[in-house]
Amino acid sequence: PVENYQAFIDGGQQLDMKLEPKHGQQIYAVLDGAVSAVLTKKDADIDALLKDAQSKIDGILARG
Repeated sequence: PVENYQAFIDGGQQLDMKLEPKHGQQIYAVLDGAVSAVLTKKDADIDALLKDAQSKIDGILARG
């Protein structure tokens, strides 16, 4: 029943809504690849993955 959602609707009115950071989804996609590799590959080179992710993210941020 719709009335079961009333507390959720009422509580939402008190939240301070904030926008997602600019380029957030692009950055999450880069980090997702690095995290996925660390979790699924026994021989993952974490330092190299982080360096590559940093380079890609720096490029995303540089483009504004």
